[in-house]
Amino acid sequence: MHEDLRAAEKRAAGDIEFSGPLVAVLVAAVVLLVTFFLPHSGPVLGFDVLLDTDVARIQNITPAERLYTIFMVVTILLSFATFLSRSAVVAFIGWIFACVTAVYAMFAGWMRQTRPLLQTGDGISWGLIIGMIAAASLAVGISAVVFRRSTLQAALELARREQADSDPVLRAQQQYLRGGLTPHTSTDLGIVDDRRERSRRRRAARAEAERAAGEDGAAGDGA
Repeated sequence: MHEDLRAAEKRAAGDIEFSGPLVAVLVAAVVLLVTFFLPHSGPVLGFDVLLDTDVARIQNITPAERLYTIFMVVTILLSFATFLSRSAVVAFIGWIFACVTAVYAMFAGWMRQTRPLLQTGDGISWGLIIGMIAAASLAVGISAVVFRRSTLQAALELARREQADSDPVLRAQQQYLRGGLTPHTSTDLGIVDDRRERSRRRRAARAEAERAAGEDGAAGDGA
């Protein structure tokens, strides 16, 4: 029964329940998708940065900004996949890309604001600002999805602990693991130091052998 609960808890950990953070992730992903059609910098839209159009080249869009849009596409797809599949593995991969996207969103905004004065192009536009906020919100939301324990997981864990408390063997195993003890740590092993006794017996045996040899020699001389 204990192993069944453990297996059920492990299976539950692979699924994601429908919750508020998951909805927040979906909303943030939709907002990120909309920013492809919003101004990124001056006349440059989000999809211009992604597709490296002539408008983007004229405005000197940097490689970091283009990487931001590429990561954004992957993050949006993984967010939708997480919502549809409810898979913890997909959510974890999406969490990695969401964090990278949030970092590159801030970096893209910084690149727009720190370009050389003689370089053509405008500064940051409101579409990129919305993308930065949405990327950060998505990273926070999917973090809550990935690292939050579901109601089923909590119930299974509680049931497993209650069963362990009622089983003396399992309770002893838990105490052993929590205490970090190792078996046979006591010193009451019953070891007796008999080296002197053994030495005394060897001396007595040697003396007995010498006496016997002397008696044999005396008997031979008398003959």
